[in-house]
Amino acid sequence: MEFRQLEYFIQICKEGSFTKAAEVLMVSQPTLSQQIRVLEKEFGTPLFDRVGRGIEINEAGKILLEKGIEVMMLIEDSRKETSELINIQKNEMIIGILPSDLTYLMPRFDHFHEQYPNISIKFVDLEDNPGQLLENKIDIGMSTDLEPNKHINSIHLFNEELALVVSKDHPWAEKLEIPFRELEKLETILFVKDTKLRKQLDAYTNKTGISLHLNVEATSPSTLLNMVHLRVGEAILSHRLVKSYNCPNIKIIRLIDPKPTREIKLFIRKDKLMPHTVRAFINHIPEFTKDL
Repeated sequence: MEFRQLEYFIQICKEGSFTKAAEVLMVSQPTLSQQIRVLEKEFGTPLFDRVGRGIEINEAGKILLEKGIEVMMLIEDSRKETSELINIQKNEMIIGILPSDLTYLMPRFDHFHEQYPNISIKFVDLEDNPGQLLENKIDIGMSTDLEPNKHINSIHLFNEELALVVSKDHPWAEKLEIPFRELEKLETILFVKDTKLRKQLDAYTNKTGISLHLNVEATSPSTLLNMVHLRVGEAILSHRLVKSYNCPNIKIIRLIDPKPTREIKLFIRKDKLMPHTVRAFINHIPEFTKDL
């Protein structure tokens, strides 16, 4: 018996028709019929009962279908594990991360590379859903959160403080900190187009019972900072991110009572063999998050 014959048989059972199965498998119906005859000859019994112009799987066919599905699943699992083993042996690590987070974390990735010079790192934009991890498009994800999935584990990295950013000519420019509820007095608050950040800000406004005028959004922090400099409005951004830009024309004001923060996590697959590159990075986490 060939695996191809078993695949043909399972598809016929799924479609309930030789004609439909032939279309899905992109083979001719005579070829499909011939392969099933070979299979029936090998097992010494018909696998289908011919009823009028149609077919029905018989008891012998049901037994083969059950066992055949198990065999095909074992083959697919073997392919996946073999592929994972090959990936484990590679010295490349693909990290999914938001560009805004990469801006200020890049020096820490550089330090990791100094410690592990044989590991090359590739960065890609992280999506909100876990698809990139589940489809092995990335080895790890780094963000505040992903959609819950039973196949993914998260590891706490650090908490990041959010702050208010104003122009150096702003009336509040000399303030070092303000209560969070003072933000209600601002008419135009700018923020990065980030649904996670918006949800977090909404949570803080609900907690303090105030309303924020979050009415201008931009696609990048650098655009926001330029808008702040031009006095378009004030922005809420990561404190570390703003400091990394080293802009002389803006001022950072800390927010208190409450101090808004967001948790940055590392996301990895828990149902696959862990590549040595990912294991090395996990071991490096204490150094990576030092002083954060």
